[in-house]
Amino acid sequence: MRIAYITSFITPSFSEKFCKNKSYSISATLKSTAIAQAILKAGHEIEIFSPGITSCDKLIKAHTEKLIYEEGEIIVHYPNIISYHKCSFINSLLLHTLLKKQLNKHHYDILLYYNITLDAALNLQAFKKQIRILEYEDNIFNKALKGRHNEFEWLKAKLFGFVMKRTDAAIIAGKNMLKDFKSLPKLQIPGAINEDVIENINRSLKPLKLDYPVKLLLAGGLHYSKGPDLIIKALYNVDIPCEIHFYGNGTLEKETNEMIKCLPKQHKVIIHGSLSHKEIIRIMSEETHILINSTRSMGVDEQSEGYPFKMLEYAATGIPIISSRIGKLDDEFNKLVNFYETENPNEIANVIKCVINDYENCVKSAHMLQSHVLEEYSIPNISRKIGLFIEGISKIR
Repeated sequence: MRIAYITSFITPSFSEKFCKNKSYSISATLKSTAIAQAILKAGHEIEIFSPGITSCDKLIKAHTEKLIYEEGEIIVHYPNIISYHKCSFINSLLLHTLLKKQLNKHHYDILLYYNITLDAALNLQAFKKQIRILEYEDNIFNKALKGRHNEFEWLKAKLFGFVMKRTDAAIIAGKNMLKDFKSLPKLQIPGAINEDVIENINRSLKPLKLDYPVKLLLAGGLHYSKGPDLIIKALYNVDIPCEIHFYGNGTLEKETNEMIKCLPKQHKVIIHGSLSHKEIIRIMSEETHILINSTRSMGVDEQSEGYPFKMLEYAATGIPIISSRIGKLDDEFNKLVNFYETENPNEIANVIKCVINDYENCVKSAHMLQSHVLEEYSIPNISRKIGLFIEGISKIR
């Protein structure tokens, strides 16, 4: 089958030409790459349609790029892009125009769209004769902002209703996402482990030497929703010297910076900004004692928020993980991760101390988890699941 895939995808070439010294998220690109590779391996063709990003401060002409993977070729289409702040609506319209032209020229069997977005909504009617599959990674109703609120919730509710009325099936990241849509065919895929991870992890079963300061790492940015302040507060209650490394875009809030200034002297906070995906995986695997996922509760039902893609990458490194409840997946996964249940700095501090004091056993659990995720969430295994899912939908559509 031929699949048109709408997602905010940034190719290496696009990044090199247009995004130098610009800050932008690569999470959608990483997730979409793995899904696209799995679809290719299942024997389907896939073309990505991307609106680009709005932080390049330039006009970008429409163009097409090709990416070659072991599984096959991915074609990436970009419309004309006005890459300036607050121009995303115009870019969505430009993407819609490009998709309509492509649909007039070529036959597609499936429209796959990443999250409930305006890009998806604008194109659903044009693809009414095709199978329409939502890839639902982030719950549109997540309350990710300070004060536990969600901007433009009334508008998101209308967008949600419009998209879901026209959706035939969904690939979901969290097992309780879209649970009210009982008749909608759903497949849970929290993510996949690609070659960037496999090629840059250390698979040695020899326990890491725990020296001091203990090196903690939080990847994924400094946004409030990621909970960097919770880790800073927790360190006030940890006597063992720790060094917390933050990687990703964004800036810490003023209050968090003030907390850092007053941290006990045995602790150190280092903010690195963004690195290449390969390099951050290598650092996680070789230079870190404990990986942290302090993503806050999003104010929706448990395991309906979505799923932090970095949790699978963390797990693939074989390094002990400390996580909030949002990182829970299934029993096999959860028993090998060190969770805290509330966003209480004292509880988080206790988990940090427990992992440090029982580090050798935590490393053994981490290596068991590594073996599990490298098999369960490999491209071939995800490909098999997606292949069966598409086959099943095509029979009942």
